[in-house]
Amino acid sequence: MPIVKRDKTNANDGTKNDDYTKNIRGCIRKVTNLERVYFWTPYSNVSMITRINGDVSPEKLRFAINTVRKMHPLLGARIVFDEDHNAWFSSDNVPLPSLKIIGRVSDTHWFKELQQEITVPFDLEKGPMIRFILIHSENVSELVIICNHCICDGMALVYLVRDLLGYYENPEKEIKVVPPLNMIDFLPKRGFSISSIMMRLFISQANRKWKKNPYTFKYEDSIALQNAYWDKHMFNTVLLELEPHETKDLSKRCRANGVTIGSAVTAAFIAAREEIKGPFKKNQKQIWIPFDLRRHAKEKIGDVFCLCVGAPSFPYTYNSKKSFWRNVSLLHDQIHERVEKLDSDALEVLDFDPTLMDALSSFAPFEKVVPEAYDQTENLLQFSNDKKNIAFSFAKKSENMVPGTIPSNLGRLNIPETYGGLKIDRMVFLPVMSNSVPLTLGGVSVGDRLVFSLIYPEPKNTAESITPKMIQIRNKALKYLGFPDKISEMAL
Repeated sequence: MPIVKRDKTNANDGTKNDDYTKNIRGCIRKVTNLERVYFWTPYSNVSMITRINGDVSPEKLRFAINTVRKMHPLLGARIVFDEDHNAWFSSDNVPLPSLKIIGRVSDTHWFKELQQEITVPFDLEKGPMIRFILIHSENVSELVIICNHCICDGMALVYLVRDLLGYYENPEKEIKVVPPLNMIDFLPKRGFSISSIMMRLFISQANRKWKKNPYTFKYEDSIALQNAYWDKHMFNTVLLELEPHETKDLSKRCRANGVTIGSAVTAAFIAAREEIKGPFKKNQKQIWIPFDLRRHAKEKIGDVFCLCVGAPSFPYTYNSKKSFWRNVSLLHDQIHERVEKLDSDALEVLDFDPTLMDALSSFAPFEKVVPEAYDQTENLLQFSNDKKNIAFSFAKKSENMVPGTIPSNLGRLNIPETYGGLKIDRMVFLPVMSNSVPLTLGGVSVGDRLVFSLIYPEPKNTAESITPKMIQIRNKALKYLGFPDKISEMAL
């Protein structure tokens, strides 16, 4: 791990450029703990798939990728650690993002390629933390983007597709750099609350305990963990897709009931999941709603490419004694009340010690999932034997805080559909996967063609696949939404 020594006379929190950052070549900015959550975990990658009508030129696409990299600095970033184990984004000596060209053989070919590619860990300290695949034919292609969540969110990938195709169409267009801001500097200050004070005291106590016996995790620890995980699991998804006329029909019914499509689809999946697999466990009768922090900035910050996600958490149970649309209305009201208040539990992680954040987000939770990984390095072996460490006790408590549902809906996109001779046909958003969250959804709509993905890990070494159940859940959700004729036994 490359270490940059810190100039103690210029020490500060590192959130802005100052004398300290001069010690880091190509320094972009400091990494927040919210971004650091995704450094080492197998649940680190998000993906965007764009189906494009027209003949995409691989040469022009490669040139556009290298151009848009200059516009969005994190596309050409790597991680540098200082001697205090803080992490920094740096553009120094980072290779160009890779573009793999593969001949297209079917409409679902893109998914087979993604399943393989998403299991390959990024080397964060070498960079870059993004890669591209073009599933190519003369008439239709899929552009697959796989990116570490620490440098992006779903909307960042949407802006990337827009800018990439924009430079593809007009390679001479002026490059305007969009700095990847630290969103915390641009959000309204949070007011006083007893719960926030209690959380800060708890985190402060956890940091003190951790520093008595800390661990610093490295790339080889991450590789051991991720390889062991992907030896036992496979990334999988089932898609719910609506054609433009169907999306318009659903939108009309949602407006009549005073709700959004996102709330309706989320409620439909929750109801379907409970009908097929039974009620959620008591501790999982809650929901996290990711939302875009860009919209809550105190000033206009532009379409920044970085991680800008908040996530309120609240209890929610589908009540089968009430009508479907009444359930949707109750969920809709809860979501909008909490998002408008900027009620985001995710911001609390900023106060943890950075190395404790690594332990809590990656290495403590997976010790039970893939115990075989923890004798692969000396560091992991020592950590796994230290069961009295604060990280393990906190990870155990956190098991009861995991929600039953995380719907990441990007909504109806306001981007151009046509770029010269190319036209976006549809997009598929695949958020991070999780073993512990029963219902993970990703939604996006472009040109009134709506796609929701149901994400889940498929165990490799079991006699029975869980995919048929997931297909049943998707089919039940279609019934709740009023589209029984779209039921299919196909996942994609």
